[in-house]
This record gives sequence, structure tokens and C-alpha cells, in this order.
Amino acid sequence: MIRSTFTLCLWLSVLLLTSAVIGVDAKTYETIQGRSCFRSMKGMLDSMRDLVKEYPDLMSITNIGESYLKNNEGRKFGNYDIPKGGYDIYAVRITDSNSSRKSQNKGKMLVTSGVHAREWAPPELLARYIETLVNGYDSDADITWILQHTEIHAVLYVNPDGRWMAEEYPELYWRKNMNPNGGGSCGDAYGTDINRNFDFKWGDRAGASDDPCDGDYHGKSRESEPETKALADYAKSLFPPSQRKNNPEAEMNKPFGEENTGMYVDIHSSGGYVYYPWGHKDAKSPDDEALQALGRKIHHYNKYKLWAGSQPDFLYEASGDTSDYLYAVMGVASVGFEIGDDFQQKCSSFESDVVPINMPALIFAAKIAQRPFKEVKGPDVSNVQATNKNGKIQVSAHVSDSEMVNDIRGFPDFQTGKQKIAKVMVYVDVHPDDAKPSDASWAMQPSGRRLESEDRRSEARKRSVDCAQFKKRKKCKRAGGGGVCAWARKERKCIPSENTSSSNSGSSGNNGSSGNNGSSGNNESSGNNGSSGNNGSSVEFNSGDENVRLTFDASGLSPGRHTLYIQATDSDGYNGPVTSEFVEVRQRQRETSLRGSKKPFD
Repeated sequence: MIRSTFTLCLWLSVLLLTSAVIGVDAKTYETIQGRSCFRSMKGMLDSMRDLVKEYPDLMSITNIGESYLKNNEGRKFGNYDIPKGGYDIYAVRITDSNSSRKSQNKGKMLVTSGVHAREWAPPELLARYIETLVNGYDSDADITWILQHTEIHAVLYVNPDGRWMAEEYPELYWRKNMNPNGGGSCGDAYGTDINRNFDFKWGDRAGASDDPCDGDYHGKSRESEPETKALADYAKSLFPPSQRKNNPEAEMNKPFGEENTGMYVDIHSSGGYVYYPWGHKDAKSPDDEALQALGRKIHHYNKYKLWAGSQPDFLYEASGDTSDYLYAVMGVASVGFEIGDDFQQKCSSFESDVVPINMPALIFAAKIAQRPFKEVKGPDVSNVQATNKNGKIQVSAHVSDSEMVNDIRGFPDFQTGKQKIAKVMVYVDVHPDDAKPSDASWAMQPSGRRLESEDRRSEARKRSVDCAQFKKRKKCKRAGGGGVCAWARKERKCIPSENTSSSNSGSSGNNGSSGNNGSSGNNESSGNNGSSGNNGSSVEFNSGDENVRLTFDASGLSPGRHTLYIQATDSDGYNGPVTSEFVEVRQRQRETSLRGSKKPFD
């Protein structure tokens, strides 16, 4: 029942996120002939420029390099004209430029498509992802915090010369770039495979060819192609040099560890695979625990097979490719998608299958871009529901250390999914990465389990809040969700509520009625700031798969929309990805409840 509920919620979420961007308006933007669902390269760039105009605070476009034909003459062979002039290569940046986080403090995610020109669907999927992000900002809680904390950089066409050929002459199924490499003996099969030209394990003939006429020709030298150089240089500008190795090939068996930041996703077609390092050989990378967990969790969404070293569905070696390069040289978590079932994907299956199953996978990858090697090992939060009922915020969720990572039929359970849940925290209007000890947060409880008594919870909550730090009356009264601190009018300072007569009288009333609260089964809240050790210490989870809930008083919250951030931690200390939800507070509760004369929690 839990799994089926999760699947239903996932599909509903995908439909809501993509409903505004499904399909292409052929009257507005040019499409590929015979495929009304795929914008042509011209139509795509036009649509991205229009989107930047519509969302200037969320999007920008940068020229990151030039294609081969930009600086070399076109030519004609047979019936095929090669265009003159070439193309610029563009990167689209998607982030909230007005968020309190500066660029240097944001997680970075790089997504590429159009490396192989004949693959029509990948750029369209990436464009739909961009549109989902900008359309979802301020209406979808997860997308909103992602763009406030993360920069997503998208290169729709790494190989624009080749893409022109693939669209103009689809019968050629053009794959490579347009560099003739000094000769014309290959007919219509010349060019360099950009995905074999990167500066890691370049020239390894186990995974590339030295024949210019072969589809996987690696080029004359490392990064010999301007398209390769443009992407490599752009990646170097995004990810910190401090996390790289001095000699990536010599140190390839040395793990990066868990502190590295950054996420890379390369989208190709076709076949239905998720791939991650190593790709140049059938062997595990030194960071396989994190990268395999990443591949497994991506599989949870799209059900694609794992194409990676030491996996049963490893197809063949690919040396000098983007995925191994971004991991081995840039030190980022790297994964690739082989979407759909055809290079020239049919629109019906693209709309009904490819987009819905891959959109949430891309959003998941963005969630962990700041700390991918750590957070991918932590528990996942799903099925979040939050309501405001009778002045109480009621939150429920499902948390699991194993559900996503162990979702591959026939595969053994993975080591990162074998831990118990240690705690589940809810933060109000502050992301866990930004939370201070004074910010409102609560520990969620296992559903249906008896909880600690109200007076113990209240005391733990009060001990964890330093009232003296609040210099304004409003913030003082709202600290810890209300009822913890009180404003001393004569002294004009914030003091613990028990130091005031009103608080003392209120607490005696609460104590008199608190004896039944612990056994009622309805009071689901715990104290503020689980990081202090007071809240979570009395909560013991029995497994790595739990339903959790929480109820807390909304009287300390101002009217309007608030954001709840939920993060789970496993027994090995790994925090999982954050999941968030919006909740509305319609009206303020009576002020006496803020002063401690009424119980602040139910």
C-alpha cells in the first residue's frame, strides 16, 4: 500500500509540474519536420530567449564557445550542403538570482544534451525540465527551494553543427561533429565523436576508435574539438578546483570522499539505461557506494537498467566520455540517462512515457547537488501532506532508507539502505542548511506511537531556546513556536515565559492537564530544535522504513503561506534529501496562546 501510494503521488506530482509545458506550440516555435513535439534547434533557441524575457530573475543565457564550422569553411559532398557560419554554443542558467544565497554558496548542477546529433529527444526533455523549473518556482515548494539554493546549468546542444545535419538530413542519422579531420574518404561518416574526445582515458582503444570513419572516433588529440573544449572549460568554471585531483588518471583508484560538491547529468538516447562511472571499463569506481546509490535512486523513478562497471547490464566501454570526465577530473557526482527507445523518438511515447518518468528523476538530482556523495546515502522523504486544521498544523510523511535504493528487482539490497531511521525533523520557513538554534523546528514521531508527556516536551523546548537573543517583541513571542519566551514590558527585553506571572499561571494549568496528553495518541508534537539533543532523544524508530507525523500550534505563525522543510537522518548519521511542502495559515490565533496561558502544542 505504501509503495502504490508513493507511485500515485509521484505521477500526480509529475502531471502538475509538467502540465504547463507539455507539447510544443508549432505556431510559435519551429519544430522538427514530422515531429511536432520536438522543437528544432532554431525553435528551441527562440523559445529559451523568450523564456529569459519572461523570467529574467530566474534565467540567463551565456555563450560558452563556438562550433567547428564557426571558424572553418563548410563544403559540399554528394547531395548534402554543409552550412557556412557554424553556431555558438549556449548555456542556460536557472536559479533565483534574488535569493539570500550568493552564487559561490549555491550547489551547482550541470545538465547536457545534444552531444550526439541524431538523438532528437534529449534536448526537448532538457528544455521541458528548464520550463518545469521556472514555471514551478513559487508554486511548487521543492522547486522553489532548489532554485534558491542551487544553480542549474543546461547546455541544450553541445554539438550544434551536427544537430543541424541531423535535422536537415534525418536519413543520415548524423552522430558526430562536422570536422572532416583532414580528409574526405569517409563519405557521410566523418567527424569526431565529442563523447570520446574528453581528457580522461582519451585514446583508450577499448572504448573508442582511432579510425576517423568510425562512429566513436576519438579525434586527433585530447579535447581537439572546439565543442569539447567549450564544455570542459565551462565545467571548470562551475566546480571548485580545490576538490580535483592533481593527476586524475594516476589517482583514479583513490576515492574523492564525501565532501565534494556538484552534480552532472548527461542526457542521451536510447535504450532505457542509467549509467555512471566507470564507463571506460567494466569495474567499480572508488566512490561506487555513492554513485551506485545515485544510479539506483534514479532507477526508482524511470525504471531504467544500470549501465555501469560491475553491473549485469554493462554494455560496452566508452573512454573519453563526459560522464567519466566530469567525475574523475571535476570530482562531481556523475550520471547519464539513455532515454526512450529510438534516436528519432515518436511523439506519443515521448509525451506519455519519457517525460513523466524522467522529470522527477532530474528534480531529485538537483535536490542533492550541494552534497551528492553524502545525501544520496541518507533516507528519502515522500508522501508529505500538510494541513492547517483548527489552528494546528498537521504533517504526515513516509521516510525510508531503503525504498528507493533497493527498488531494482533481482538486485541484492544495497548497503546504504540497511540503516534505521534516527530522526525526522520539520523546519518552518527555514531550510535545514540555513537553520539556526533559535529557528522553529520539531522532531516528527512514528505514527500511532505513544509520545512523551507535554511537560517534558515543553521543558526540552524551553531549554533549547535562548530568549535573550530576541530584541523585538514579535520575534520574542514566536520563538520556538510560541509560549517559550515572553516580552517583559517594563524591562523591554525577552525572557523565558516561566519567569513571568502569566507564564507561571499558564504552566500550572497546563501541567494539571498534561497527564493525559501522553496517552491520548493525538498530541504528535515535540520540542523545538532537535539539534540540541532534547527533542529526538525520546523518539526511537524501529526500522529504516517509517510513517511519521507531527501536529504543532500555528498560533506563532503569521497569516499567509509558510514552507515546511522535512529531512530524515539514518542511524549512520547521513541526512537525506530535503522535501518541502507549502501550508497556509489563514488567521492568527489569540495572543494569549503566545504568552503561555494555553498549551502551545496539542
